[in-house]
Amino acid sequence: MRRFLVHIILLFLGAVLLYLPTVWIAGLCGFQTNIKYVPGNYGHMGMRLQEADATEMESGVMPSVIFLGSSHCYRTFDTRMYDTAGIKTLNLGSSIQTPKQSLALLRRYDKILGNASLVIIEVHPDIIGNSGVESTCDLLSNTRLDRPFLQMALSQQSLRVLNTMTCSLMDRWVTSITKRQKSEDSIIHVMTSGGDTSVMGDFAYVRGGFVELNNYCWRPHNLGEKKITIRDDQLDALKECVELATRDGRRCLLVEVPSTKALYNAYANHKEFEQAVLTVTGPGCQYINLNDDLVLATQLDDSTCFFDEDHLNRKGVRIVNDRLLEVLDTLENLEDPETLNLNN
Repeated sequence: MRRFLVHIILLFLGAVLLYLPTVWIAGLCGFQTNIKYVPGNYGHMGMRLQEADATEMESGVMPSVIFLGSSHCYRTFDTRMYDTAGIKTLNLGSSIQTPKQSLALLRRYDKILGNASLVIIEVHPDIIGNSGVESTCDLLSNTRLDRPFLQMALSQQSLRVLNTMTCSLMDRWVTSITKRQKSEDSIIHVMTSGGDTSVMGDFAYVRGGFVELNNYCWRPHNLGEKKITIRDDQLDALKECVELATRDGRRCLLVEVPSTKALYNAYANHKEFEQAVLTVTGPGCQYINLNDDLVLATQLDDSTCFFDEDHLNRKGVRIVNDRLLEVLDTLENLEDPETLNLNN
């Protein structure tokens, strides 16, 4: 019996020793069928998390507003415009970030959260139905592993996530990923979709977490009907985000940033999405759909204000942030944030 147990232990150790270098090499060489190791990608997640880590360690002024969400977050909320308005912000958006990743980020950066007065979580119809696997791999590829991120990774129950986490740990241990991220170019050139065509996008990182693209204009065309999928696990994670964000008297806004009218009108069940998001709001938290804002409706045009059907270009970013700054000013002057009405 003892000999059998020894053989089992040796077999297990041998499998582990073979697994670790195999996953690491496969991830680095691009054999990523079941691995998604993407350090220093076009979303600049590595630079964003390095800046967040540095912010937690600094004794200076902490951000009073934190942004979380998908690419619609880091490509919409321009931190420079809030700095100009005297508002210190930090944008923690990431590509295809779902509420599960937003929750992990809030838990990790509890010191930053504790000094904030407002948390803005970008919500998008195409994200609430996503599993979050790709976004988890993005985060694990670009930072250290700690308890909130380990919990996030294990909750996915995904072989791809497990392999990516292992590859990232090995790479940090063997080649020091942190040094590679420090040398990352602040502008990454990537061929990306501009809706009906491919465009060479210049993804330029801006201090505070915003990413600016070249000012391409989407060419409007009809889009087929789209059905929004709502995952219960993502809705539960969003509820946890709101509970954490509104703790200790903080306020939280769930903001749906504008899409093109072509896309917004293509959603067959957007009211169902709105009702689902409203179920997680409550004292100190409100959902704002900027697609229905009458002021923005008169200023945003599909052919001049969007990079593709659901991302703003530079002109659109300026218009939306100018409006959001007005909203935040209104919010500050209200005793009860639940009474906010954008169209008054």
